[in-house]
Amino acid sequence: LLLPITMGQMCVDKLEWSTSQGNIIVNGQPLVLKGINYFGFETETYAPHGLWSYDLNYYLDFIKNNDFNAIRVPFSLEMVKNDPSNLNINCATNPGLCGKSALQLLDVFIDRAADRGLLIMLDNHRITASGGISELWCNNEYPESQLISLWQKLVDRYSNRWNVFAIDLKNEPHDSASWGNSNAATDWNKAAERIINNLSSFSGLFFIEGIEWGNRLENVAQFPINTGTASLNNRVVYSPHCYDPSVYDRPEFNTPDFPNNLDAIYMAKYGFIVNQTGHPVVVGEWGGKADVGTRDETWNKWYIEWLRTKCLTNNFYWCLNPNSGDTGGLLEDDWLTPIPRKIALTNRAQPNPTKFAVQNGKICITSGVFPESHCRFGGQSTVQPQSTTAGNVVTTTTIPSAPTTTFSTSTGGVSATAVLVNSWMV
Repeated sequence: LLLPITMGQMCVDKLEWSTSQGNIIVNGQPLVLKGINYFGFETETYAPHGLWSYDLNYYLDFIKNNDFNAIRVPFSLEMVKNDPSNLNINCATNPGLCGKSALQLLDVFIDRAADRGLLIMLDNHRITASGGISELWCNNEYPESQLISLWQKLVDRYSNRWNVFAIDLKNEPHDSASWGNSNAATDWNKAAERIINNLSSFSGLFFIEGIEWGNRLENVAQFPINTGTASLNNRVVYSPHCYDPSVYDRPEFNTPDFPNNLDAIYMAKYGFIVNQTGHPVVVGEWGGKADVGTRDETWNKWYIEWLRTKCLTNNFYWCLNPNSGDTGGLLEDDWLTPIPRKIALTNRAQPNPTKFAVQNGKICITSGVFPESHCRFGGQSTVQPQSTTAGNVVTTTTIPSAPTTTFSTSTGGVSATAVLVNSWMV
């Protein structure tokens, strides 16, 4: 008897995060990540944008209903330090949120996301709310020691929130930021190692962006992140940012062989990392206006197919907000109307993400499927047996790296043979 295998589900008391052979691993399964950026906490509103008019629940429902499973939440160090209460929120549409401080609002945001099965990555996006993105991770007003203490404040605050799964240590180092082993004041990789070592109590993932606004990670080949502790190294994820011509019209967008010339460029910057280091690569920001008939549209469509081919489809799209000046968002300027062509791009990049839900006090994980059949867990992994309904036992199954796996199981005295393709059974 040949049975089709659907995506399996397992329920656990807590999520356990690691990496293996280019994959993020959650409780023994590869994470299929479809993320979205939703900004505002890092600005002078100290709140997710759009709440000046509409209900936070509308935006979280929109994210959930469009099959995203994670939100990257930018914040400023100033917000964490001062925890201001002058938030820009419409009290009529957000009853219960007015009067809260910024961190109290972040508490609610994270908890409501958890109710919808949405993971949260906290993103150190800016030092101050009114300033731009800083070149380096610290300055005279906010030295490295204070950055670490403010990160620790957040790590401690959310240690019992199951859905806070990752922290992005510094958004888009650039200009004077370097990557190597020559200047302690500017070598971002060495600072990242120090920060991780000081945040060892955090049990989730550490996202490390490249220099030059996040997109250059070529020096990882010579200077990979190494904290000196295997358990910390095993939770390092490299996270480049990459944008279309509407954001920055780079020379490579203006050649006769565009966009095919981009393959060699992106492979040199970060495409090599999985094969060389075994660490995952998750694009933390990508996108653009993607207007029909433009180079932006050409880039977006090409980039998605490149990510699929290279097995790099775990991503956070920039962004939900329509008020991102150089990219726009998934919503029109009215903050309510979806933009179908952009949603279609995100669905093409990651059509079957992992799903999370809280049921009967446990966190239930429904395994996702990577969009390309050649993109699967790179090595062998044994999934621990889980109990299902009475009389049904799921056996321990080893999934090799071959494209197709045939195995046998027994349920209620009936034997069956199944073929598993590009998925997991638990």
